[in-house]
Amino acid sequence: MFYCCISLEWYKFMSNVLNGLRILDLTQVAAGPYTTMLIGYFGAEVIKIESSSRMDINRGPVKPSPATHTVYPNNTSGETPWNIAAHHIQRNVNKQCITLDLANKEGKKQIYELIKISDVFIENFRASVVDRLGLDYESVKKINPSIVYAKISSQGNTGREKNYGSLGSTLEQTGGLASITGYFNENPLLTNETFPDPMVGLFSVGIILSALRRRKMYGKGCFIDLSQRELTVNLIGEHILESQSDIKTQKLLGNSHKISAPQGVYKCRGDDDWITLSISNDNEWSILCNIMDKTNLIDKNEYKTSFDRHKHRIEIDQVINDWTTSKTKYELMSLLQEANIPAGVVSKGREVINDPQLNFMQFWDNVNHPEAGKYKQVTTPWIFSNFTRNDTNPAHNLGEDNQRVFQDILGLDNNKYQHLLDIGCIGGSPLRT
Repeated sequence: MFYCCISLEWYKFMSNVLNGLRILDLTQVAAGPYTTMLIGYFGAEVIKIESSSRMDINRGPVKPSPATHTVYPNNTSGETPWNIAAHHIQRNVNKQCITLDLANKEGKKQIYELIKISDVFIENFRASVVDRLGLDYESVKKINPSIVYAKISSQGNTGREKNYGSLGSTLEQTGGLASITGYFNENPLLTNETFPDPMVGLFSVGIILSALRRRKMYGKGCFIDLSQRELTVNLIGEHILESQSDIKTQKLLGNSHKISAPQGVYKCRGDDDWITLSISNDNEWSILCNIMDKTNLIDKNEYKTSFDRHKHRIEIDQVINDWTTSKTKYELMSLLQEANIPAGVVSKGREVINDPQLNFMQFWDNVNHPEAGKYKQVTTPWIFSNFTRNDTNPAHNLGEDNQRVFQDILGLDNNKYQHLLDIGCIGGSPLRT
């Protein structure tokens, strides 16, 4: 978590640093929604645009089946499951939700009006989709030359793969991350989470803020071409450099390190409880041996150096595992951390939510969603001194903000607004099952 010491005057500014800025959010799934969720914590007005016929995939199916993997509160999908799906109520906080059929002539007219009065336009469609909709950067720039246009794509906005689609799991493969994740002599493994997606979200926030600062300085908008694949490659920079050398290393090492030893995940006392620790030098090895009451291992020739220990890491892991199984994971983490040994418990979901440190740092926000009920919501992984985060604005229902946006912001009269409803250009219920 980043921590900034700032003056009271600066804090007053930062508490709503993006207040007055309007963000048009056409993103779906994870990377884009993470971006706009975090931007919303800065005080920006985020308008999320879906359509009644093509909802954000985070809302899940209209009619969930027993085979549906979507998570709902108390495992009950209710009458409007698209408003309470877990991904939606977690990723789409701090946003206003409207529906707009962008394939409809009237829909295009309304989004063009929104573009005129917005500061940031963000989307994660394939290039061919925005071209077909007339919402590519060149078209949007003609409407609003000062707009910051952020395109989050799989492979980038140019080149022969510009229309390729992906999910975080496929990006782990094409970006090379999966090539170093797995066990010796086994297949590459995924992280079992769309790991590149939230990372893209965090990166995108900084990039968009930089573009807004540039606009403030020079009065110019810009096009941001953010390739998720390129960002994923950035996460394994050391391995990319290594691949250009003549060094041949063991790529798949499980939980081990390619140089330091011991390092791994070890069984603890308790049901499926584990701890991870990493020894990076001889001094830490000596300390660990003393803690385990295995001082005879310190001067053992086979374990003298990190290189030696790495060759014998399997037998060392067994010694450590025999020791850790007699203690709880929290007992071990406290014991090792007090001795300056890097160690951490393997936390399960509920343990993360109840973690004393995360709660002390006020990482969680207690949200009361009108349909989903109460739950804990992740916030920003940074805090400012003299600053209390704004309360999380719960995820809105499908089309909940149509009237406010189209009438209060765009100024449509009742007849025009009703016309949009009548032709299905806007609405509050899904048109597809």
